[in-house]
Amino acid sequence: MAGGTPASARIGVAPRRPAAPLVRAVPYGDILAFAASVGLILIFSGSWGAILTDYGKKSADFLRNGYYPGYLLALALVASRPSAAALAVLRSPLLIGLLLLTAASFFWSIAPDLTLRRFPALAFTTLAGVALAARWRWRTLAEIIAVSMAVMAVASFLLGALLPDMGRMQELFPGAWRGLWLEKNGLGNTMVMGVGAMLAAGAMVPERRRLWFALSAVPLALIVLSTSKTALIVLVLSLASMAFVGLVKAGPLRAVIVTWLAVVGVIAAALLITTRSELFFDLLGKDATLTGRTEIWAGAIQQMADHPWRGFGYGAVWDDPNLTGPKAWIGHRANFTPANAHSGWLEIYLGLGLGGVILFAAWLLQVWGQSLWAAYTSPSAWLLMPMMTSYTVTMLSESISMNWHDLRWILFVALALKLALGETSTAAGRVQTPPSPRPTR
Repeated sequence: MAGGTPASARIGVAPRRPAAPLVRAVPYGDILAFAASVGLILIFSGSWGAILTDYGKKSADFLRNGYYPGYLLALALVASRPSAAALAVLRSPLLIGLLLLTAASFFWSIAPDLTLRRFPALAFTTLAGVALAARWRWRTLAEIIAVSMAVMAVASFLLGALLPDMGRMQELFPGAWRGLWLEKNGLGNTMVMGVGAMLAAGAMVPERRRLWFALSAVPLALIVLSTSKTALIVLVLSLASMAFVGLVKAGPLRAVIVTWLAVVGVIAAALLITTRSELFFDLLGKDATLTGRTEIWAGAIQQMADHPWRGFGYGAVWDDPNLTGPKAWIGHRANFTPANAHSGWLEIYLGLGLGGVILFAAWLLQVWGQSLWAAYTSPSAWLLMPMMTSYTVTMLSESISMNWHDLRWILFVALALKLALGETSTAAGRVQTPPSPRPTR
């Protein structure tokens, strides 16, 4: 009846509620935070440095100023979710121990001024990883990394295709694509992470699966064009780790079989590297010294013989001007002056001693254990496994552990702390609780 009580109310039937919208509006705060997170990754990737220095022809001293906006973005993201950030850190005591040891190394550093300057840079770099872990859920974090990698991949491809004098190497390895980086290995190593992130985003966000799977062809092509054999090996291992996740999630029987095969494969690979190292080097396309790396490693270990537990102080070795310091002796042993230890493990050993190596090894093993468990229990394994594989393998021959202003350290911290925090928060950082059941009559 017009103007009267609805019929449904007269007969005691609850009125039908309007249907919820099919697409929920994204709050502006989350859009800004997403953009800030992508910007943070792009800043700490350092991909802008090569162009600003005309690919190494100009001084790079001013580049450190370019990371300050990344500091501000990290602070802003942490400030938006301070309780989640604090909880993530508190649940990571091994990271706290590493940072405290790094700060304490000032007191025995051979260059305390360098350690004093570089520890805050490491702290802010680590804070960027904390911010990503505290602010986002797994699927959003995967897309943030994938978007960032897509920007760098497309820009690198355009440089190589349209401006070959910039995007391709002109010396050492003429014609090898380097994109936004100084040399081909920088491009190759970053694009390995790009392939993993885009495939993970496709697996974790089905509504955009075709987009991410199609875009992954760009970093894949760049790896081939870079001619970086190390990056190609790491890519194969990263893809194998994703295949492991897919087979494990395909059913209990397949999970048992592939787990057994993975254990056998890892043991066989370790034996091959140990007993037939020349085959391994041939596969990498390197000589038995790994392009002089083994001489650097031998010199570094020799320098640490007198004080294995202390190290020389964080960030102090490779810019030490002392002609009788460890850098000079390592260079004498290697017959050239290295810029770093070319090993993440040795870099920690030189800076923090065995205490730092033990703390980092314990943390890495913990994160690997959680990542493997996620392969059986959580979709997050699609992102965790390729990223952890890439990081762990690359740090064997590259100094990427606990580096200030290093994207790979940020992503490792973000994944580790996200595992510690768990999927306990929404994109807005609030604890997610199941909806209350609607009362029925």
